[in-house]
Amino acid sequence: MDRTLLARIEIDTLHELLPDLDYYRILGLDRQASQDEIGPAFRNESRRLHPDRFAALGDDALTEKVNAISRLVREAYGTLNDPEKRAVYDDELVNGVSRMSDDAMARADQQRAAQNDPAEAATNEKAAKYWKMALKDLAENNPKGAVMNIQFALTFEPNNETFKEYLERAKSGAEEQHKKTYNPYKLRLN
Repeated sequence: MDRTLLARIEIDTLHELLPDLDYYRILGLDRQASQDEIGPAFRNESRRLHPDRFAALGDDALTEKVNAISRLVREAYGTLNDPEKRAVYDDELVNGVSRMSDDAMARADQQRAAQNDPAEAATNEKAAKYWKMALKDLAENNPKGAVMNIQFALTFEPNNETFKEYLERAKSGAEEQHKKTYNPYKLRLN
């Protein structure tokens, strides 16, 4: 069979199936695929279905279909390659949604921002109280107070990695501050 005819049939069929395909199927992946498998699958499908490969055929309708497929391949990669977006998408997929909605995209962006914002690190209300005080102490160059408040916050969220990271920073800051202000010759009058 003619290769051009085979390509036309494949593109026409794939274009008809687009509404029914989820991002994993568009990239030819299993839903349990690892993060490392997404990039190679995208490059393979992107190369195989690139619009430039079909431009020489001179068929505008076919070119339009290939462009739609190519956009969806890029959209699938953009969603699945980002772990936060992928987690939100997987939740939506369970509910029967095959494309990432604007609301889901906003939720994923919000989760990413919260993950990168230390002020949002606390999940427990009581831990959040001490965490905010610790951040205020750090902003006011009071590492000793920050150490104390982070330790209190850790009693409510002992596995919080952000707390632990900031505790180490605050401890080293308190140590540096102590070295600068320590005077062994200071007289005590009691």
